[in-house]
Amino acid sequence: MKLDLQNKEWKEFEIGVEFLVKNSKAYHKTELKESKARGLAYVSRTNNNNGIESIVVEDKNFKINPPNTIVFGAENATFFYQSGKYITGNKMYYIQNKLLTKQSGLFVQMMLNQSIKNCGFGYGKGLTGTRVINRIVNLPIDSRGNPDYAFMEAYMKQKEQGKLDEYRQFVKKRLPELQGYKEVEALENKEWNEFEIEDVAEIESGRDIYEKERISGNIPYVSATANNNGIGYFVGNDNNTKELGCLSVNRNGSVGYSFYHPYSALFSNDCRKLRLKSPSKHVGIFISQQITRQRGKYGYGYKMGTARLKKQKIMLPVNQANEPDYKYMENYIKRLEYQKLSKYLSLK
Repeated sequence: MKLDLQNKEWKEFEIGVEFLVKNSKAYHKTELKESKARGLAYVSRTNNNNGIESIVVEDKNFKINPPNTIVFGAENATFFYQSGKYITGNKMYYIQNKLLTKQSGLFVQMMLNQSIKNCGFGYGKGLTGTRVINRIVNLPIDSRGNPDYAFMEAYMKQKEQGKLDEYRQFVKKRLPELQGYKEVEALENKEWNEFEIEDVAEIESGRDIYEKERISGNIPYVSATANNNGIGYFVGNDNNTKELGCLSVNRNGSVGYSFYHPYSALFSNDCRKLRLKSPSKHVGIFISQQITRQRGKYGYGYKMGTARLKKQKIMLPVNQANEPDYKYMENYIKRLEYQKLSKYLSLK
């Protein structure tokens, strides 16, 4: 039987009564060492990537927050469920309840975010632990009038299964489109050469849409973030930067990160838009990764402008004429995608 929120009885609960709200010890990212493999989640006041800013090397002296808790920050005022243990940045808190599971925790997180929507929390009015405990959250209840965590868990499992079914259908449709890829030699066996970015792409400036100008909508607005494929916002605005099938490169913020955009998007002046001379989704993904590999050379003292970006050198595989081997790049990325999707489809 399909579970329905509309036919379920709900009740208001005081957050500080139903849940334990605790301060989280603050760690500054300069104190931490980023992990190249497995490590500990570092959660900060970001609204991206489930609040996780980075993965860091665990230290025995850390005061680690327990798994299966809901974390929030004073300024970002957004709740995130954390299934594993983690540490946090400044002005962070977490919510705990022994009855929570992963699925019911995700449900409660959703309702907590709904409870503070349009309440004006953020910079200037922080969502502190003291303010949270006195707030009200709506939750579905059982026959005794208590929060129905079993229902929440079953409902989220139902939603998760629905999404998995949708994804499997997408993969089944996508795989035949990739089957025509040609086998190519390994990267280490291929000849490579240096190319300036202007050799493979035209470079254009973006155009800022300031916060007060942004209209709510569903058009991706690419900014200077390293998350969400470079998308900072979704807007209803329009301007002459709108394009699909191109790359972005961050010149501010997370400098040097590059992303391929197969959808129509708008581009801010914090990034540069690159129009490939050999347009292709898979070539675009390959080249964007090669550009991103150079990001370590940029920083506060060495910004990326249009002139510098044009002369930025990247390594690309070449053909017998010593030109960029676009066919190789195309087939290499197609093969990767085919192998990954085939693997995902086999997972239960």
